[in-house]
Amino acid sequence: MKTNKPDDAEALIQKLPSDIGIHRNPRKGTLDAPEKILEGLEFDEDIFVSEVFPDEFDLEETQRRIEENTGELIEYGRPLISLGGDHSVSFPVLKALKKEFPDLKLVWLDAHLDLKERVGDHVSHDVVVRELLNHGFSEEDIVFLGITEIDHDEEMFLETRDFTIYRAGEVPQALEKEQFKGPVYLSVDIDVIRESEAPGTGYRDGRLGLDQVLEVIESVNPDHADLVEVAPSLDRKNTTVENSQKILKQLIEHV
Repeated sequence: MKTNKPDDAEALIQKLPSDIGIHRNPRKGTLDAPEKILEGLEFDEDIFVSEVFPDEFDLEETQRRIEENTGELIEYGRPLISLGGDHSVSFPVLKALKKEFPDLKLVWLDAHLDLKERVGDHVSHDVVVRELLNHGFSEEDIVFLGITEIDHDEEMFLETRDFTIYRAGEVPQALEKEQFKGPVYLSVDIDVIRESEAPGTGYRDGRLGLDQVLEVIESVNPDHADLVEVAPSLDRKNTTVENSQKILKQLIEHV
């Protein structure tokens, strides 16, 4: 159930509606995702829900608001789940958490690395991990799971880096091999799931099944997490929203 007091909550959710971080793809639709995912959803746990309203003309201002709100929420010492929005919302959340928890590890469950080079002043949804390297994270802090697509500029960047990357077909081996010891942040991009189970997203490149994503959450058992890139307007038969609700409930159970 929802509570009005974060002190009484077992977990915190911050709604981060945003699509301004998507600039290379006209297939937007993530702005209303947090509202749609939470609509009619019942929780067994006591949950406090807050929202950061975006400045849809200023990505930097939106990210500043998110970082500030994240900093305030983590003072309560509860698990935090951020509900996007496009993947750019993860950047200020992770910046704030890394400042508070210098040993924080990141598990990036995504069909994409998001290691593209920044264009201008915008930390868009596809450059997040690369930018985090300038904000306290090292290659050793990050594990990529479920990757299917690596762009040419990312391949060039990887030539001088030593990241831990598991392709979609290697996820079972990753869960056996990796020790996900806290503090750990799990970022779940819905596009890691195959199109038949998550059609409502901008890049339908995923190869994992929903059951595999739920297994990852259970295995990683994160301290904090996010769920991003759900685009209800691109969905079919509400499939993506319903599966996102299952992911959110699994996250709340395991954070």
